[in-house]
Amino acid sequence: YSLGRFREAGEVYRYWLELQPTSAVARHMLAAMTNEAVPERADDAYIKTLFDKFASDFDANLAQLGYQAPQLLVASLGEFLPGDGRLEVLDAGCGTGLCGELLRGWSRRLVGVDLSSGMIDKARERGVYDVLEVAELCAFMRQHEDAYDLIVAADTLVYFGALEEALAAASLALRPRGLLAFTLERADDALRHRLQPHGRYVHQRDYVEAAVAAAGLRLECINEVVLRRERGEDVQGMAVFARLQGDVDVG
Repeated sequence: YSLGRFREAGEVYRYWLELQPTSAVARHMLAAMTNEAVPERADDAYIKTLFDKFASDFDANLAQLGYQAPQLLVASLGEFLPGDGRLEVLDAGCGTGLCGELLRGWSRRLVGVDLSSGMIDKARERGVYDVLEVAELCAFMRQHEDAYDLIVAADTLVYFGALEEALAAASLALRPRGLLAFTLERADDALRHRLQPHGRYVHQRDYVEAAVAAAGLRLECINEVVLRRERGEDVQGMAVFARLQGDVDVG
């Protein structure tokens, strides 16, 4: 993979899956390398395995890549929300808490949720969250209806190909006039979404706009951004801001 020899990497993952048919990592990465049997979203077991493995070195690795998705999202929040620290905030796919440190000043109550217990353990060390839970994101949001003024998902929905389930769950969890802010990697072809060799999905802008509308959200804006550098190239992305329509002001 690091050499760009994706066909040969696919052969390795195919052999791995033959040896370990239940391996979520081998199954997901085989799909990523070959575009065969591509799932609508990454399997929960793949996410848990991947991020538990990288939790201890995650922040240092992202720093080397110039990762800036949390900063890009939080820097624009003032255009849409009051910055008086009275918001109920969900950090969706919180990871080690990089976003949480930036969101603390916006929050009356800050909740973080992630599938990886290893990531949650690292986030807890930061001491900025009021609540941290290990849970599947969509199920968690469906269980907390009308709970949040702000939901932030920095580089979380890149593990979803089809966005409808996640956006519908976020719509349920938002209060009227609440804001959803998330990043995606941008696709420049005609496909709605596509699984890339790195294991994440890229999305077409028109599809994102349609999925936001289908979830009952009003698109505020899509900013085209550079999320990080990877394999020597800028990763082109989108910072998306959408609001749940309603008559009640947040805060």
